[in-house]
Amino acid sequence: MITGREDLLNVALEAAKKAASFISAESHKVRQVDFKGKTNLVTQADRGSEEIILAIIRSNYPDHNIITEESAGQTTDSPFTWIVDPLDGTTNFVHSYPFYAVSIAVHKDGVPQAGVIVDVYHRQTYTATVRGGARRNGEPIHVTDKRKLHDSLLATGFQYKHDDVWERNFDYYKTFTDITQGVRRSGAAALDLVHVACGWLDGFWEFGLNSWDAAAGVLIMEEAGGKVSKTDGSQFSIHTPDILATNGKIHGEMLTIFE
Repeated sequence: MITGREDLLNVALEAAKKAASFISAESHKVRQVDFKGKTNLVTQADRGSEEIILAIIRSNYPDHNIITEESAGQTTDSPFTWIVDPLDGTTNFVHSYPFYAVSIAVHKDGVPQAGVIVDVYHRQTYTATVRGGARRNGEPIHVTDKRKLHDSLLATGFQYKHDDVWERNFDYYKTFTDITQGVRRSGAAALDLVHVACGWLDGFWEFGLNSWDAAAGVLIMEEAGGKVSKTDGSQFSIHTPDILATNGKIHGEMLTIFE
């Protein structure tokens, strides 16, 4: 199977769209909810979506690595790794709050190649390939040109574990709420990232993320002209838990808050 960026993107698109259709159908059924933690939920929709995605990836690229949220994935010697969140925003899905998504990215030797996020409820598809730009439903998207925090609208998220980091983020939340035009909290990091990419938000930060939460969204946002780092300004990695993602213009000003 050919592994060019567009080929990888097409497989990711097929998998994400089929998974999204499955989740949409599941949204009309009684939800069977299990608990991975006190407030960390998993449903039959998460598991079924993951099965669909993995089957499509493996049928096209049986030797590729796979990192996914709900199962052990697959480890091989391939330079290619798929990073899958079969349902980002499970708690939203359980409560019929319409912000949940399928997120799929593929890396080669740790370098992003392609990413897809499908907003299930609103039927919006976000895509990017490295150095190929970012799109929503096939149309190019770009971050905002806002240059000051006081003109900006931000988003954040809070991890499931209620520890010192969770408490500290509430302090940041209050600070940013005081000096911006508002801070939103959708409960789905993948959608927060593409909303920055679209110019609907100017920045997003969060602590306690996993690789599957951010892999596709970061690529889409960067290809839309955005900037990503850790909250201390150092280089971001999908394997580190904190992220600051902005339009680039307000990045430095936000970093001063985290110092």
